[in-house]
Amino acid sequence: MVNKWIVHVKKTMRQMKSKGTYKKGMGLKQVIKEAKKTWKKHGGGPDGVEESSVVEEGGRRHRRTQKKRRHH
Repeated sequence: MVNKWIVHVKKTMRQMKSKGTYKKGMGLKQVIKEAKKTWKKHGGGPDGVEESSVVEEGGRRHRRTQKKRRHH
């Protein structure tokens, strides 16, 4: 599952760059301040979709460990 805050920050950065309000020297700090103004916490998934209907893809792969052999 993608972090919604990070997605929002990236979207805000794209909007700021297209408007010309993004200043390269200020960097991420400026973008986060702007994103904070428009962020609304919501309980559902992306765009009001309930989380139960959102299918997660992938996940962590577990590596099989070999049993340690005892040498007599």
